[in-house]
Amino acid sequence: MITVNGPGELYYWVMPLLNALSAEKVPVQIWIFLTPCQFSSGSEQKALQKNQLVTKIFSPQETMRICWGWSGLIFPFRGLVLFLGGDIFNAVLLKKRSGYPLWIYGSHLRWPRRVDLFLARYRRDYDRYQFSPKVFVGDLLHSYVQEGKVSSTNERISFCSGSPRILFLPGSRSVAYGYILDYYRRVAGLLRHPFPDSTFAFGFPGYYSTEDIPLPDLDHLGIPYFFGETSDLMSQADITVTIPGSNNMELFYRKKQALILLPLESTDQFIPLTGISGLIEKIPGIGPMIKRKVIQSLNRKKKWVSLPNILMNREIYPELRGKIPPENVVSKVKELFHGPPFGIEASEKEFPSSTAAVMTRLVQEQILC
Repeated sequence: MITVNGPGELYYWVMPLLNALSAEKVPVQIWIFLTPCQFSSGSEQKALQKNQLVTKIFSPQETMRICWGWSGLIFPFRGLVLFLGGDIFNAVLLKKRSGYPLWIYGSHLRWPRRVDLFLARYRRDYDRYQFSPKVFVGDLLHSYVQEGKVSSTNERISFCSGSPRILFLPGSRSVAYGYILDYYRRVAGLLRHPFPDSTFAFGFPGYYSTEDIPLPDLDHLGIPYFFGETSDLMSQADITVTIPGSNNMELFYRKKQALILLPLESTDQFIPLTGISGLIEKIPGIGPMIKRKVIQSLNRKKKWVSLPNILMNREIYPELRGKIPPENVVSKVKELFHGPPFGIEASEKEFPSSTAAVMTRLVQEQILC
């Protein structure tokens, strides 16, 4: 039983593991429990229905009913709860309802007395948490990138001819597209002056289509757009302009130049809050004002917002945060293009590429023991 919340965890964590389990023909059935999350796209269930290894998918509402004992779901005699995203408390409740052991992957360790195995995503987390048993397995996202390199021998040519090739990624939450897409359009218009031969592309998640984009006509942006080809676009791009999110780590593993933007002019829809803060922002009238103050405070306290920068505690990717005039983005893109190539290696010791295979072996051992 796997818990998962948003698209980043689904595509970068769950899918590589499912592919590895399928390739090894592990005799297991998979139940997916989607959990409530402000970062979810709403398309997670649709994406999972295509995977033949998944035998049951529970919506966030169904998951909550099961977790709190409001459902008569019967659990098989033997199983495992694997946390791959969401609120850990939901996985703890599933452990209680099912009686299965609970494995936690890639998260700050809460409820340690309820956890049977901690699977550390990063070496620093493995060293930080004094918890036993624990295993350092690495980043499933790295397995996703390696898997893509093997399966994609011929990338589709997505960019038009020209240089530099600049990719704009708006993220996975379509609610923010109305703001960020127009912002990217203005940046592209300014970039055409220093780079008259430049070519651009928008990369959208594969679970979206033109009907899901909150604009009357995508073509008016004047930039080619693609759905479900983000990884190929990253590989072909000279520079990617994006926002904080899971794709920052994919860019790092692909050794690609990128600029990370966190525009705070449109906080109401662009940045969701979690926990109690997420409830406060819904208060009529003063809620949005409180939210803006909370976000501004968090932004001042955080040294970095892009995960590669956080992990390395240095600038792997430049960040622009707050009120960002498009001209500032153009200046940074020029610096990146005329500067040295991306030369930071993801060492196998710190970022192993065999994570999906290691986790598959652990699952097999659990099943056969």
